[in-house]
Amino acid sequence: MHKLRLKFSKNGPIKFIGHLDVMRYFQKAIRRADIDVKYSEGFSPHQVISFAQPLSVGATSDGEYMDMTVNSMTSTQDIMDRLNSVMNEGIKILAVTELSDKDGKAMTSSFAARYKLSFRENLMPDFDWTSEFEKYISQDKLPAMKKTKSGEKEIDMRPMIFEYSLDKDAKELDILLSMSSAATLKPTLLFEGFFAFEGKEFNKNALKIHRVDTYKEGFEGEKHYTEPFITDDTSKRFYLSDAQV
Repeated sequence: MHKLRLKFSKNGPIKFIGHLDVMRYFQKAIRRADIDVKYSEGFSPHQVISFAQPLSVGATSDGEYMDMTVNSMTSTQDIMDRLNSVMNEGIKILAVTELSDKDGKAMTSSFAARYKLSFRENLMPDFDWTSEFEKYISQDKLPAMKKTKSGEKEIDMRPMIFEYSLDKDAKELDILLSMSSAATLKPTLLFEGFFAFEGKEFNKNALKIHRVDTYKEGFEGEKHYTEPFITDDTSKRFYLSDAQV
C-alpha cells in the first residue's frame, strides 16, 4: 500500500467548477486511468482520497494538492502519466510524491498559501490601488469582521500576512497568507478591508485570484518556516521570523 500526494493545477473555464465537483471529477479520472486506488471498508465504500484547502470558485491555481492511497503502483511517474492521459483541459497533474507514515494529511497540514492578485482590466479600480494598498498594509493592525459558524467576530488580519511584494508596473500583488485550521485569511476579506479603508465599494468579481502554491509548516532546529507541500528547493522556504508583521 502506498500513500501519495499529488500536486495539480486548475486553470481556464474549469475554475468555475466548485470543490465537490472537482472531487467527483478526480474520482472518475482515477477509475478511467485504471489506478489501483484503495477503497474504504463498510456499507458504502469510497476511494481513499482527500484534498487540501478548497479553492474559491472562479480562482485559478498552480498549487492544489490531493492525497491518495493506492494498493499497488509501478511508479509515481506512471501514476502522473495515467491521470494526465485522461484529464480534461484545465486540470493537470504537476507532481506526485510518496508519503511516509509520519506525514500528515494535506487537509490538516495546510499552513499558508501564496497568491498573485490583480484586477480584471475592465473592472480596474478608479484609483492607484497599489500605492494605496502599500499604505494600508503598513499599518500595525488591520481589523476586519469575519463570518464564523457562531456569527461574526472581529479579527486582526495583520498577523495572518507573512510576506508580500507589489509590482506597481504590472499592478499585481504577490502575498503569502495564513491558511490553517487555526487561522485562515482569504484574499477577498483582505481586499474588503482595504476598500472599506479607502471608503470605496469592493466588487468581489473584479479581483483576479491565482493561488501560486499551498504551504505546510516545518522546523529547522528552533527556526519555524513554511514551504510548498512538494519541493526540493529550500529557497522557497519562508522563515516566519522574517514575516512582515
